[in-house]
Amino acid sequence: MRLYRPRSFFVLLLTGFLFVALPLLTALFSSVQVLDGLVRQGALAVYSSVDRTNSVRRIADLLRDQERKARLYNVLGEPAQLGAVNRVHVELDEAFGHLLSFGHDEVLIESLEKLQAFENHIVAVLNNPSGDPQQRKRSLTQCLDRYQEVDALATELTAISNKVISDEVELLQKKVSQGKKKLAWQTSGLISFSILFVIVFVSLISRPIRQIDRGIESLGNGDFTTPVQVSGPRDLEALGERLDWLRRRLAELDREKIKMIAHISHELKTPLSSIKEGAGLLRDELVGPMNSSQKDVVAILDKNSDKLQRLIENILDFNMSQARKKPAKLQELRLDEIVRTVVSDHKNAMLARRITLDMELSPVTIRGDSAQLKTVFDNLLANAVKFTPDEGSIRVRLKKEDRKAVFLVEDSGVGIDKEDRSRIFSPFFQGKEAKKAIVKGSGLGLAIAKEYVQNHEGGIRLLSSKTGARFSVTLPIAS
Repeated sequence: MRLYRPRSFFVLLLTGFLFVALPLLTALFSSVQVLDGLVRQGALAVYSSVDRTNSVRRIADLLRDQERKARLYNVLGEPAQLGAVNRVHVELDEAFGHLLSFGHDEVLIESLEKLQAFENHIVAVLNNPSGDPQQRKRSLTQCLDRYQEVDALATELTAISNKVISDEVELLQKKVSQGKKKLAWQTSGLISFSILFVIVFVSLISRPIRQIDRGIESLGNGDFTTPVQVSGPRDLEALGERLDWLRRRLAELDREKIKMIAHISHELKTPLSSIKEGAGLLRDELVGPMNSSQKDVVAILDKNSDKLQRLIENILDFNMSQARKKPAKLQELRLDEIVRTVVSDHKNAMLARRITLDMELSPVTIRGDSAQLKTVFDNLLANAVKFTPDEGSIRVRLKKEDRKAVFLVEDSGVGIDKEDRSRIFSPFFQGKEAKKAIVKGSGLGLAIAKEYVQNHEGGIRLLSSKTGARFSVTLPIAS
C-alpha cells in the first residue's frame, strides 16, 4: 500500500521541490543563527574590551592627577588642594567600581583591589596626619613616595588588562572556529538529505515516464501481448490505462487483419490454381500447337504464377505461425544437410549473377521440423542473394558452440539502415533498401523465420557488420 500518491504530475514535481528545498532552507537558517551568535559575541567582546581599556586608562590618568594635586598640597598646604585630592579620590572609587563590575578575571581583580588599597591609604594619610608638624611632614613625604608603587601597579594593571583582552580575542577565535565546524557539519548533513530527496524524487518522476516510454516502444515494435502498466501520479496512471486500451485495440485489429489476410489468401488460391492449370495446358500444347512468341508469353505467365503462389504461401505460413505452436512431430535432423539442400536451390541464381559462395558446415544434429527449418534458411539465403550485387560474395557458416548449433549468413550488399534494424523482424515491414529492389517481396520472410526459430526454442538476430547484412540463428542441439 503506497503512503503517497499525488493526484497529478505537477503536484509530484512541486512536492519534490519542497522536499529538496527544505533541508537547504534549514541549512540557511542555521547558518544565519550561528553567524548572528558569533556577531553578537564579537560585538560584546569588542565593547567590553574598549570599555575596560578606557577604564584602565582613566584610572591611570586620575592617579597621576591625584599625585600632582597631593604634591601641591604637601608643598603649599592649602586646603583647596586637599579638596581636589578628595574629589579625584571619589572619581577613582567610581572608576574602580566600574572596572570591578567586569569581574571575571581573578588576576585583574586582585591587582585592581591592591591598587585601590594603596590609593585609599594615601588619601587617608593626607586627610588625617598625626603627630607634631615635623612628624606630619615626614609622614606626608613617605606617603607621597608610595605613588611610585601606585604607578607600578597602574602599569601592571594596564598589562593585565591587555592580556585579558588578548585572551578574550583568542577565545572568540576558538568559538568562531567551532561555529565554522558546526556549520560545516550541519550544512553537509542537510545537503546530503537534499541529494537523497533528489534521488528519491528523480526515481519517482522518471519511473512512470520510463514505463510509458517502454509501453510506446512495445506498441511500435508490434508487441500487443505485454500489458502497459504505469505506476505513479494518478494522471500518468490514467494515461497508462489509455495506452493499455490502445494495446488491446491494436491486438484486436491485428487479429482481424490476420483473419482477413488468411481469408483473402485462400480466396486467391482457387483462381490461381485455374490460371496455373491453364498455363500448364498451354505449355504442354494439349489444346493445340503454339509458335515461339506464344510459348514465351506462356512461360512468362507460368513463371509469374509460381511467384504469386509463393507470395500467397508466405502469407499463409505467416498466419499459421502466429499461433506460435511448436511442430506436432519433432525428429532428429542433420542441420548441415538441410542447409546444403537450401543452398543448392539457389545455386542457379548465384551462378547467373556470378556470386561467390564461401560455405563451411560442421555436422550438427538437432530435433525439429524439417519444413519449418528449410523455410528459415531459405528466407535468409534468398534475402542474401537478392541484396548481394553482381560478382559479390555470400558467406555461410554452421558450427557448434556450447551445446548449440549456430548458423551464420553474411552478404556483401549495402546492409540494413540503422533506422530499420529495430523493425527488421516485424511482419510486412520492408526497409529502405528492400523498397529499391527490382524483385519486390512481401515483407514476411524474416517474420516467418523468427516465428519458426522460436518454435524450436532458438533465437535469430541481426548482427553488426561493416558491410552487408549478417544474421545468426541459434538452435539447441539434440542430446
